[in-house]
Amino acid sequence: MKTEDLLTIIGASLGTTGALIILIIYFRFKEWKNFYRKLIFILSIYDFVHSLSFLLPGHSNKIICRIQGELIAGFGSTCQFWSAAISFLSYLKVVKGFNEKKLNKIQKLFHLLMWLIVVFFASFVAFFPNPTYARTYWCFCSHSSFIITFYIFVWTFLIICLISYILTLIRLRKIVKFILNKNPSSKKSEMNQIWVEIRMSFIPLIYILIFIPTTIRRIYDIHHSPDKSIPAIDIPRALLSSTHGFWDFLIFIVFDSEMRKKIYNKCSKNTQKLEILEYPSFEQFDDDNNHSLFHKDFVDQKFIEHPLLEFEGNDQHSIN
Repeated sequence: MKTEDLLTIIGASLGTTGALIILIIYFRFKEWKNFYRKLIFILSIYDFVHSLSFLLPGHSNKIICRIQGELIAGFGSTCQFWSAAISFLSYLKVVKGFNEKKLNKIQKLFHLLMWLIVVFFASFVAFFPNPTYARTYWCFCSHSSFIITFYIFVWTFLIICLISYILTLIRLRKIVKFILNKNPSSKKSEMNQIWVEIRMSFIPLIYILIFIPTTIRRIYDIHHSPDKSIPAIDIPRALLSSTHGFWDFLIFIVFDSEMRKKIYNKCSKNTQKLEILEYPSFEQFDDDNNHSLFHKDFVDQKFIEHPLLEFEGNDQHSIN
């Protein structure tokens, strides 16, 4: 197996695992969700499918290669679009002061657009006679006109992300200065909320950095042979292209101190419950005078009084 193949599998595995952990936590602890965690959760769904698509053995079969190319193109663009949506929604919330009701309406519109994007790309790619080619361990739409359209489309999203990111950070900087000047000993919760906004605004920047090696490689393939290997570009591209879910995991859990505390407290409570529910070992029931498991020192009174332990006639016995 080539180095690029191995890196692609490692990156896709990290991305799939990271996104899956977020989905499990979100479904398991719905009471922890808020506006920003919901946005990350939605992003994780698209990133999960995108990363999982890289693990398909597409290079070994033309039909699977076509399907894999469509999935990577469709959900790859959807991930970029939703990162732009997160950045834009953060901008509307922080800079424009939109309330959550308005933001939810805009969010529904973004959902509709994203699914239209997936259907559009899946249908658009199918019209090409030879739309995909196997590049290392995965396939991608290789038609030159499609590549130009795809990358102009995606980089438009990323530029919107970057502009929203800069404007949001400028606004947050002013808010921090105002809070500190007004009340130097401001509440920790207020500052934590600001850091949440900053982390969410940071998502588009991560996507931009991840997408740079892939863009350079695809533009190079238009004018040169796609079979020529360029390690300086191909190695970071192979590792980063499918790791979106891993970065979501870092932002959702590792960089979110509040979420880490909640998970830790939840795990601690579950551990305490398990300790309480532990039963004494069988050695503790051994007694020189009575070896019965129904020894009076260990029998729960509620258990004794249970209706199923009622006896009739001469067979009635006292447990004690």
